[in-house]
Formats: sequence, C-alpha cells, structure tokens
Amino acid sequence: MQNQNWQSCNRVIAVATVALLVVSFTSLAVAQRVSGEERSAIFASAPRIQTSVKGVTAFAGAPKDFDPFTATNRELLSYGLPQAPDKTVDAKAYEQWTKAMLALQACNQRSQTQGRTTSPAGATQACRGTDVAAQPYSSVNARSAGTPEKSNIDGTSSITFTNWSGIANTNKLKAWNAKTSFDEVVSIWNVPVSDHPFGNVPCADGPWYEVTWNGIDGFSNGDVVQGGSYDYWDGGGCSGSVNYYGWVEWYPSYPILVIYCGNSPCPVSPGDDFYVVTFGTKGTAEQSVFVEDISQQWSGTFGLTYQTGPGVVGSSAEYIVERPCCNGSGDPLPLNNYVYESFDYSFAYDAAGTLFYPGNTSANTYIITMCDDACDQDISTPFMYGTAGNQGRYSIFMEDENCAYSGACTP
Repeated sequence: MQNQNWQSCNRVIAVATVALLVVSFTSLAVAQRVSGEERSAIFASAPRIQTSVKGVTAFAGAPKDFDPFTATNRELLSYGLPQAPDKTVDAKAYEQWTKAMLALQACNQRSQTQGRTTSPAGATQACRGTDVAAQPYSSVNARSAGTPEKSNIDGTSSITFTNWSGIANTNKLKAWNAKTSFDEVVSIWNVPVSDHPFGNVPCADGPWYEVTWNGIDGFSNGDVVQGGSYDYWDGGGCSGSVNYYGWVEWYPSYPILVIYCGNSPCPVSPGDDFYVVTFGTKGTAEQSVFVEDISQQWSGTFGLTYQTGPGVVGSSAEYIVERPCCNGSGDPLPLNNYVYESFDYSFAYDAAGTLFYPGNTSANTYIITMCDDACDQDISTPFMYGTAGNQGRYSIFMEDENCAYSGACTP
C-alpha cells in the first residue's frame, strides 16, 4: 500500500512538473510588451551616436550577428529596434514586423560579406541611419479650419484641418497618464509619387510638398513627436527635381530632420514601403522614433531631447498625410498631387497595452479632411476605412482632390 501511494504521489508530482514546464514555456513563447518607465530606462542605456543636430542622437544599432527573431523585446529595445508583437494575439502584426526585421537582417548579412551594401536602386548605402539634417520647414500640430466637428453614423467623428488629413485615435487627457496615454504608434505605408497638379498650373505656384507620418500628440495640443517620409518638387517650378527622404521630428523642439546614411540622405524612392514606430513618453523626457525603408533596407532610431514646447501628453495617435509649414504668410505649403496613398497596417498602444487602430468606431476616433488655405474646397481625405477584417481595422486609403489634383488652389 505504501508503495502504491508512493507511486501515485510520484505521478502527481510528474504531472504537476510537466504542467509547470508547459506553462513556463508558454510564457516564454509570448512576446512581453515593454512600455512606460521600463522602456525609457532601456532606451537611456542604449549605445548612441551624436548627430549633427544638438540634442539628437542616433541609436548605434545591433551588432551584425544579432538575431531579432530569438531576441526578447528588452533586447530589441536595447538597440532601438521595434518590439515583436505577440504572434498568438496578432499574427498579422507579427508578420509585418517579421518582414521589416528580415530586410534589416539581409542588409547586415551582405554588409558582413561585402563590406558595403547596394540598395535595390543601385546606390551604395549603409544599413543604418546615423545622422540627421534640419530642414527649413516643419510638420506641425493640427491647424483649425474654423469648421465644426460632426458625428458620423458609424460612431466616429469628422473634422477639417488646413494641414492634416487621415485618422486620429484620441482621448481627453490634458497631462501624461501612466496607463491611458498613447505611448507607441506603428505604421506601414507606400511612399507616393510626387507630382504637381495636373491642370494648367503656373510653375511659380510650386514647389509642392507632401509628408506622410505617424505620431503622438498634435491633434489637440501644441506638440507632436513623429517620423515618416516626405516628397516634394524642388526649384519652385514644374521642371524642378523631385526629392524623397525619410525624417523624424519632435515639434516644436525641432523641424523636420532628414535621415542620413553616411554622408548622404538615406535613399528613398516612390513606391518604397516605410515602417515607422513612434515611441512616446512623459512630458519633457526624451522621445524616440524608429524609421525603416523596408524596400531600400535601411533603418534608424533617433532620440530627441526636449528643447521647447508643452511636452508630450499622449492625447492622440495619428496616421497622417500633411502639407508642412509654412510659407511667408504663415500658411501650410502647397500640397503636391500624390493622387492616392495607402497605410497598409497601422495601430497604437496606450501605456497599459490597450490596442487602438484606425477602424475604431468610438467618437474619439476622428476622420480628418484637409482643405485649402481659404477652406473653400477639400484637397485631401481618407476615403476608405472600417472595422471588418485586418484591412478594415488597420488600413487607411487616402486621396487628394479638387485643386490639389487639378490646380488653382487658393494661395
């Protein structure tokens, strides 16, 4: 009898041990998202490179043999890399993250064997953006068009601005909250083709600009931290050159900061896939932004220290097409004729890990239309979004229209 009891006890212990191991391995398999003060502490200890702009540093990046697919989220963040989404909870987000990490890994592997890399466009490049250059214009907070917001039948809200179009998830915060402030925004989009309006356009009306970005704040307060792509027709005329760049910014502490790979701007071409993660943290603490051109296989993570402005509240997470600021009259610069653009996959977290996405139907989700300077016609708007499936929840399709497409916008 004693032997039977002993055997029974052993079986119970063995089953319990196996169960504990299963739970342990399951826990290890789940990507643990890091946010708030812990993430800020990891960023603070990451190796950095001072850029040409005072107060802005570039994360040194991971060693060439670093494997993002076996790393923990804490290890990824220690090199300024985006966290891996939990593939058991959001397989689509994990798939997009995987594509981005494979591109960086491929670039690093070629760099090891060749000593340099060549982009798909044929330009020699580094795998990492390590410097920035300030531009004479900024991507700024939303500028009121004087038109009232309205409620939509799907439960969202609509509003018009003179400089923004897109989608914003918002809350009512007036100061940073350790649980409900937005602290991370993730997006993938295609860089549009830059063009002037198709109509009979005076070339003196140019140059024409367009910036695409995701960010935190700026919808209802005076700062915004962000990263993205921008394109414009240069030279003030229809025959000017077309320029494409990656950039980061924390307005009003800094203007748009073009990302450099070595001594030249990191290469960007129309049609490239951009992957951007904007990290937000409390008030006047350092803000961080990761930008990757998946198609050209370069990336950069930048820390921006506070210089001036109200500080980060985390009151909004945005996915935006914008005409930057400002011309001599203080109005936004002319919007280029980008025709169509798509955010393929976008979402945001608050500091508690709650997921938000463009297809949220709360009244705190704003559908934003851009109008011209006089606000007598719409010039850019989201025209497809929703809640059904991955595309409906996470994607946004944008188009320009009226005078941005055909010409004769109010100066």
